[in-house]
Amino acid sequence: MGAKLLGQPLENRYIQQQPDAAQVIVVLGGGSVGSAPDGTERGGLMSAGAARLLTAARLAKQHSLPVLISGGQVFRDGVSEALVAERILLQLGLPQEQIIVETRARTTKENAAYTAMHCRERGYQSVLLLTSALHMPRSMQFFERYLGEQGVKVAAYPCDYTLNPQGKFNPRWLVPQLQAFDVTCMALHEYVGMAGAFLQR
Repeated sequence: MGAKLLGQPLENRYIQQQPDAAQVIVVLGGGSVGSAPDGTERGGLMSAGAARLLTAARLAKQHSLPVLISGGQVFRDGVSEALVAERILLQLGLPQEQIIVETRARTTKENAAYTAMHCRERGYQSVLLLTSALHMPRSMQFFERYLGEQGVKVAAYPCDYTLNPQGKFNPRWLVPQLQAFDVTCMALHEYVGMAGAFLQR
């Protein structure tokens, strides 16, 4: 029940905007495992990152839009999330010229700051921001701030939902579940991050 109460307001804050006016899809990294086997390669995406990338790949193919992947090496023994994601997109058939990698960002704030630099360099004035629904409100805080300063419009495209957006009450919610605990922890992390983002103004 706690997961629903905490997570639902975050996941329902934004709806998926149509990418018609966007010049680029910006997808945020969601964690990687540097030494994980991936066929003949090493390095894999964690579930949130994989879900975001799959959604980005589908949109990029449907609308012929470039994809800017933002995500650096967060931990010393890790790997750049953007480089792993780039390899996967290429294996999924997206052409190299449709992929832009940003490998320095280690936080959501840095995702926004470095994306703003890429937009300025490439002349993008409209982006479609793609990240997990729980993470979208905090991401929009930073992206509207950093990209808005240079006149770039940001549209939200939440994905990787953890809760049913229109779910009705189910008695099962009253029974403790590991998944619900995970959602509660992630939601609390987002609320704390949003408060920090507000104080950084």
